Amino acid sequence: MTLRELPLGAELRVTGVRLPAAAAFRLNEMGIRIGTLAHVTQHAAFGGRVIAAAGSRYALDGGTAGLIDVELVTRAA
Repeated sequence: MTLRELPLGAELRVTGVRLPAAAAFRLNEMGIRIGTLAHVTQHAAFGGRVIAAAGSRYALDGGTAGLIDVELVTRAA
């Protein structure tokens, strides 16, 4: 499943990044890397997503969101 497929409010864990090396490196610098926990805060135009992770929000275009593999996470009550 990719980030682009997730609904608003979904909790997620990043499981893979299939971007060119420079783009993947930049996401890693920003804190979006394998194992990162986040949630979808907004849907943007053309499949883009805004996610919140570690106290920051990141807007990702639809193409980028479609190349970030994720799994759904359920919060423990």
